[in-house]
Amino acid sequence: MLYTRNDLNVIKDEIEFIDTAIIPVVDIDMDSISVSRAEQIEFIQLIIMMLEKQLKGRLLITPLFTVVGEDVTPVKIYKNQLKEYGFKHSIVLSFKDRTIEDTPLIRMNHVPISDMDKDILEAMVKEEMTKVLKEIIRIWNS
Repeated sequence: MLYTRNDLNVIKDEIEFIDTAIIPVVDIDMDSISVSRAEQIEFIQLIIMMLEKQLKGRLLITPLFTVVGEDVTPVKIYKNQLKEYGFKHSIVLSFKDRTIEDTPLIRMNHVPISDMDKDILEAMVKEEMTKVLKEIIRIWNS
């Protein structure tokens, strides 16, 4: 499920089945590696769209959470809101190791996607999505 009006209306009535929220967290600093950060944003969007197709009806993909610097306080607050709403699991997807209390983190690999052949890019996205999917299942089973 995506963070859309229609999907949120469904979630409200089906929260016992849609029990997991995926929070993609990305950096947006304007610095010497901002182009690399933009690639990460593009890549994570490809991953989460594919992930949503695989697990539709079981999880909510939240909008991208942008972080400037190291302050993840807004992510913690949002995670607590998701818990209060009824989500049993909130999982952060990030390219960076982040410590967010009582929140599992799936650290993704940075893949430089500029100038990449379309077929290779699709294979890389599928491979990374499979890794994320396996980790989500591991979290559900723990």
